[in-house]
Amino acid sequence: MRSVFNLGLLLSVTIALAAPAVSFAQHAADVQKLSADGEHFKALAMYELLPSKKLVMETRVAAAKSAWALGLNRQAADGFDSILRDPNIAPDIRTRLVLSRGVIEYQEERYQEAALYAEKAISYMLESVPLRGRAYLLWGQSLLRTGAYASAHEKFEKALSDVQPQDRAEAQFALGLVQIKLARYEDAQKNLEAIPMDHDRTPVAVRMLAGLSLETRQYDRAKFWIEKGKTDYPEAFVDSWGDYGLVQAALSRGDFEEARRVTDSAQKQFPPSDSWLVLMQASLELAEWKKREQVSVG
Repeated sequence: MRSVFNLGLLLSVTIALAAPAVSFAQHAADVQKLSADGEHFKALAMYELLPSKKLVMETRVAAAKSAWALGLNRQAADGFDSILRDPNIAPDIRTRLVLSRGVIEYQEERYQEAALYAEKAISYMLESVPLRGRAYLLWGQSLLRTGAYASAHEKFEKALSDVQPQDRAEAQFALGLVQIKLARYEDAQKNLEAIPMDHDRTPVAVRMLAGLSLETRQYDRAKFWIEKGKTDYPEAFVDSWGDYGLVQAALSRGDFEEARRVTDSAQKQFPPSDSWLVLMQASLELAEWKKREQVSVG
């Protein structure tokens, strides 16, 4: 049974505009080509114009993917569900569509449902393959969102064993994140440091490494990561947190002059009510008071 995509007025207008161009289409392969080329509105418009007898499974999959690409998650889910009800669907296609359904549920913040779809997709894959790595990654991310950190950690470790090289950094980032939640700081540090410097996750990973170093009182390492972040990934260090970390690092080695310099610079950039600015000022004042007390006692 054909699943009709109700795209509202916007798609109606698109169909009207596209009709002269698509009316001469001879077969449904054009829908697949348009979808693959990123012409998603045109793909859906052509899909609506095709007679039912031309709606082979590949065409329906392409239409569902185009709806998904346009942010029409409910329509995409309905399309995938309709295809999955076909008992004759090939096992590899079924696996990919089940995993896609899980991703949609995750995007809709239905994390328990997403985990169930990921688990179901994995049940179809008996061997280690990259797709299974992605399914484990989705499963772990869903569990992480529900606070099941130990279970998420297990899934991320399995994902790391299966994923393709291009997905490895994402798995390492996820594993590092959940290891921080579990207070496994040394393991988290190793995974975050393994992420390539040009990866999309790197700016956040560098900030996390700086935070880990502060948490574990490795102040020289914290200074290194904060300075690197401010220089190479300024978009991740636009607030005053980095300055706060630099003040803590300076005070740890008794460098009051550096701590004052960083605090004075931060005072010129951030409002007096800024929480990290208030904390660095308080830290500096407390350290100076302790120093005076020591001198007085001495």
